[in-house]
Amino acid sequence: MSIEQKLGLKFPIYWSGAAIEKNFAHLLIYKLITNKPIKIIELGSGISTLIIIKTLEMLEHEYDLYSIDSDEITIKEVENLLKSEKVFDKKKHHLIYAPIVDVNIDNKNYKYYDPKKIIIPGEKIDLLLIDGPFGALCKNSRYPALSFFSNQLNEGSIILLDDANRLDEKETVSLWQEENNRIKRVWNFDTNRGAIEIRF
Repeated sequence: MSIEQKLGLKFPIYWSGAAIEKNFAHLLIYKLITNKPIKIIELGSGISTLIIIKTLEMLEHEYDLYSIDSDEITIKEVENLLKSEKVFDKKKHHLIYAPIVDVNIDNKNYKYYDPKKIIIPGEKIDLLLIDGPFGALCKNSRYPALSFFSNQLNEGSIILLDDANRLDEKETVSLWQEENNRIKRVWNFDTNRGAIEIRF
């Protein structure tokens, strides 16, 4: 059964090279079902945004999703995609445009989402999905994620990292493990582009 059939989508998914791959989508659905996160942060919006929403709506589960992207056109396209499937709800689906800026972490410079645009109120984070920003922006472009969000991660929370077969992502995970004693375990999943689950 296709993901479109599983989630009861009205329209087929366009599995572009920029979108998450199907195996990662199946992993994401499984983690949503088995962990039922309430506060979700998604770095890099798109097909994964729709999958998160449709899965949790099917479960009739209360949640709050913050989807962050550096491309304003993508944000509008995702909103239109959600509206076409009649699932968009401004009260719990927060699509945030955060342009790429220079950030400095421990005297190292990165290209990352503008921290001033990312305001996540309320309860702590249960699921952090990292599929952005683009790897070509700078070395270890996804490394800043834990610098900005680790203090908001609940005990037992999950980080899902896409594109984990890339050298930068492998190095990033190693750095996170060295620097965060709250990380309890790291699992690798055999998808085409690689996926890693980190549990706090």
